[in-house]
Order: sequence, then structure tokens, then C-alpha cells
Amino acid sequence: MNQLPLCVGIVCVTTIIITMIICKVSLETIFSLIIGLIIIAFAVANLIDL
Repeated sequence: MNQLPLCVGIVCVTTIIITMIICKVSLETIFSLIIGLIIIAFAVANLIDL
């Protein structure tokens, strides 16, 4: 179960990279998305642990 947040993180990063390549999104937008996804990932991981 401890591996789940890592897998989710890898999937999110891959998705962000693909989106960047396809959409040519600016880095600022990507960084704000990454921060949001990290917060969501931690929240989900905490819920799973509970």
C-alpha cells in the first residue's frame, strides 16, 4: 500500500509531461498544477492510510 502514492505520482508526472509536449503549456501553469497534484496526492495517501 505504501507504493501507491509513488505510482500515482509517476502517473501524474507522465501525464503532465505529455500534456506539456502536446499543448506547449507554460512552465508556470505546470508548476501550479504540480503543486496542486502533490497536495491532492498527500490528501489521498492520508485518507488511504486512515
